[in-house]
Amino acid sequence: MANVTIPKDDKGYNLQFTITNAAGSAFDLTGYTVAFKMWSPGVPGTLLINGTCVVTNTTGGIVTYLGTAGDFGTVGRYHAEVEGTKSGVRESTENFRLTIAESG
Repeated sequence: MANVTIPKDDKGYNLQFTITNAAGSAFDLTGYTVAFKMWSPGVPGTLLINGTCVVTNTTGGIVTYLGTAGDFGTVGRYHAEVEGTKSGVRESTENFRLTIAESG
């Protein structure tokens, strides 16, 4: 996953992700519930967002998370991942950095 930068206080911001397997091919999301998770760094980290993604292309592995008011309100660097759940099994992408930047 690539690092992402979002302007502070933006809402209605669509984050689109293409989920791939270890070989780099699209991950088939048939039957998966998908969530976007963001947390502050630290041990333990504090989970700040655990929001539902919309699967926009099941066989192409494409999902979208629509940011809501308050999601991106504090400037800083955070960790994030996309997590799929199917039949009680969780599978997550590698963590990536999400930066919330002061907008001018």
